[in-house]
Amino acid sequence: MEKYPLIVIGSGAGGLVCAIGFASAGRKVLLVEKGEFGGDCTNYGCIPSKAILSSAMWAHHIKEGKVYGIESESVQFNADKALERVKKIISRVRDHEDRATLESQGVDVLEGVASFDSPNTVKVTDKEGKETLVYGKQIVIAAGGHPRKPVESWGECVDYLTNETIFALKSIPKSMIFLGGGPIGCELAQAFSRLGSKVIIIHRHSSLLNKEDPKAAKIVEDQLKKEGIEILFHERIANARCEEGKVICDLESGLTIEGEKLFLGIGRDPNIEQLQLDKAGITHTEKGIGVDNYGRTNVKHVWAVGDVIGKEYFTHLAEYQARKVLTSLIFPFEFKAKWKKPLVPRVTYTDPEIASVGLSEKEAKEMYKNIAVYELPFSKADRAICSGEENGFIKVITKKWSSKILGAIIVGPTAGELIVEIMVAMENNIPLRKLAKIIHPYPTYSRIVRKVADLYLKETILPLFKRKK
Repeated sequence: MEKYPLIVIGSGAGGLVCAIGFASAGRKVLLVEKGEFGGDCTNYGCIPSKAILSSAMWAHHIKEGKVYGIESESVQFNADKALERVKKIISRVRDHEDRATLESQGVDVLEGVASFDSPNTVKVTDKEGKETLVYGKQIVIAAGGHPRKPVESWGECVDYLTNETIFALKSIPKSMIFLGGGPIGCELAQAFSRLGSKVIIIHRHSSLLNKEDPKAAKIVEDQLKKEGIEILFHERIANARCEEGKVICDLESGLTIEGEKLFLGIGRDPNIEQLQLDKAGITHTEKGIGVDNYGRTNVKHVWAVGDVIGKEYFTHLAEYQARKVLTSLIFPFEFKAKWKKPLVPRVTYTDPEIASVGLSEKEAKEMYKNIAVYELPFSKADRAICSGEENGFIKVITKKWSSKILGAIIVGPTAGELIVEIMVAMENNIPLRKLAKIIHPYPTYSRIVRKVADLYLKETILPLFKRKK
């Protein structure tokens, strides 16, 4: 049995950070991967979804040419090659994360399903059934997650799509049903609608993106409806079946709808089934593996990061956690990198984008007595006016007098980029009022951050100097 100072299970964002970082420190490390290198983000998540969204945006601009003063006699297109483009981009990104690249950086690789045989022993079973036992002094579990499957008993012929299968399509379906109105469902529903599908969204809640600011969610809802997407709220699928090449869905309300394809975007679950965690004595539930403030499981030489711990399913959070664990692994054990509660941004890549960080307005009001909320529409940003992208707003929640930033939400073009300036200020305890002093280039979208910072003076301070009549 070969022995390693570190074994990493999974080659997603968190696993790659740990394995490559450990090898870069001159240490021997083994990475175990059961599927495609790069994990969910490269193969089924961030990369393919943003690639298809980019194609969809171009299709939308072609159809909306008149808004920009571009006249055309007819607008017809075939978007099937957009799916080919997605596959090429996945391959291109994965080339930087494949076995050969990892081995060139000093990482040993075993391909197969990893499972614990004991607290320090991992069994790797390859596609042919061959088993290899390896010993790890330290072990990092970065096994990722998978799309949640329906608990309903549907007909066997219902070959529904998830984010793991939708990008393997060879052509854009003529019609699609999306179950779930969360970020994944909304992003892909809008993308496939723009690429030519007739789309219906089924959502069990009263509004889309129900974890976001209600005003932000309503803007996205209205935009999707404007683009011809039908949205059915407070609905669930009671039964699904196939007839003549279509998926027929009977809803609990009694309504029946049909589409060429059915996509499930109802959440994610951690990949823990095959790990045999009980053999290592690792505490876990169906929601994920428990870790302490350093990323350690109850078995102190076993660590876990990313989706497998069953919290927020973000690539950037997995990377943050992995960097902390890597620091603890490389440096002497009297030094540990504690996981403080990080500022974790959320970005939904619909058009318009939604980006948020920190406390919501409701949460801030529950926690603090004196807060001030500053808000501006994107119609106040000259760049947005020039680009025809005025649909959205920026809202920053602060402590009233200090203008310490408690949270922010941005809905509009490049929202995911703009939120970073707010995050840097929050991380470094820079109050909102000081952002007004920074010269933002004109005309850029970023000037809306400066404009909202100006509101501290206008709405909070200057009214104190007004003479009472």
